[in-house]
Amino acid sequence: MYSFNKIIRDFTMGGIGQNLVYAFISAAYLFYFTEAVGFSAATVGTILLVVRIVSLFIDPCVAVLIEKTNTKWGKYKPYITVMPVMISLLLVGLFFQPNISKELHLIYVYVMTMLFWAAYAFFDIAYWSLVPSITKDAEKRVKLLTICKSGILFAAFGLGIGQMPLVHLLGQGNYGRGFSMLSVIVAIIFSIAGLMLSRTVSKFNDISTGSAKAKKATDKITGKQMITALKGNGQLIILTFAKLAIYIPIAVKSALRIYFYKYQLGNDSLGSFGSMVALPLTLILISACPKLLKTYSDKQVMSLFVLVQMTLCVCYILTTDLSAFYIVIDGISSAILGVYSLFFTNMVAACVEYGEWKTKIRTESVIFSTNTITSKLATGLSGAIAGWVLTAIGYNPNAAQTPQMLSALHYVLVFVPAIGLLIGFLILRKYILTADMYQKIVSDLSQGKYDSRP
Repeated sequence: MYSFNKIIRDFTMGGIGQNLVYAFISAAYLFYFTEAVGFSAATVGTILLVVRIVSLFIDPCVAVLIEKTNTKWGKYKPYITVMPVMISLLLVGLFFQPNISKELHLIYVYVMTMLFWAAYAFFDIAYWSLVPSITKDAEKRVKLLTICKSGILFAAFGLGIGQMPLVHLLGQGNYGRGFSMLSVIVAIIFSIAGLMLSRTVSKFNDISTGSAKAKKATDKITGKQMITALKGNGQLIILTFAKLAIYIPIAVKSALRIYFYKYQLGNDSLGSFGSMVALPLTLILISACPKLLKTYSDKQVMSLFVLVQMTLCVCYILTTDLSAFYIVIDGISSAILGVYSLFFTNMVAACVEYGEWKTKIRTESVIFSTNTITSKLATGLSGAIAGWVLTAIGYNPNAAQTPQMLSALHYVLVFVPAIGLLIGFLILRKYILTADMYQKIVSDLSQGKYDSRP
């Protein structure tokens, strides 16, 4: 049986590989297909929207399939073993430019993007569904997620620091070649990390295979019961809307600011410096979170961070040609965004027991699929919105931009995230699942007790 520290190590390695892929495609997709391929921003935005609409139907089916999986390798290992290689191949294929007409290339991109996110859903849901099975101890879970998220964010910000310099280095001035070669490097890293995680998942007997009783219970769960479990989990619903309200506008800003850097400040690599600011600050904030959570609730700490980030967004309205001003603000804002991931994952994990307590139905994969769906929905909608905004304000790929376009872009970078954060803050006030309440729920479940209130 693995020690808890070894479980943390292997779990973290899988997360690092997965999130390098996520960080790369999230940051590169819109910029690559407008600046390197030459699609209009509105066209790329429409691709992302269509793919997300399709994912809304695919991802719940993936969650149900995983929930009902019962093999000699366990529930999660088949997906954790196969999907990293599939995702890696699709990533490389997505950033490959075939020698075909632009119309056929557009169809190719639609198909590859849909396949990529479908494969990603299998791994992501299986991976994060391990969390509530690893431990129900709140402090241990915070330790697991803190170390895992620290590793993930270190890798993601490391990629943020090196992405555009590497694109320029590998491509020698050619965006297409640079992004394509970098996608190969990211794909190799994820494949190796996935292999390392897969080799150890089967050793976590209580996680990978579970008891015969648990398997039998899972097999008996119907689609109707899963829907009932989701509808009855009010705290999960609150978290879902709060996450969308916060992540979509922040992701819109993230997708657009490289255009601000390139055309307003004259350097598309400035994001690397922002990541340099964000990396150490994120690690400091993440390391401080377990101590804060011993005194304050998830909601209190996260609400504070949301208010700080909202203030930073408003400060962005100040007009200056000093690049360092925007780099520092974006760096601090990115660091705070990294902390949100820790809190949302921890709170969603708590909703597994809460949902079981409320509905007598336990569905880790289905509950964690909502986390995956909201993340992907936020990424897709933000990309679509960013693409449409660029077209609406008069953006022209690889051309000089008008002062009116740059001014409008600046205002979007200020007010879109600030308003979204305010809405997210107000929604979070409805969240009531405290640490004390969670411990009572765990105690009740261990005694076979459930919530008797209607």
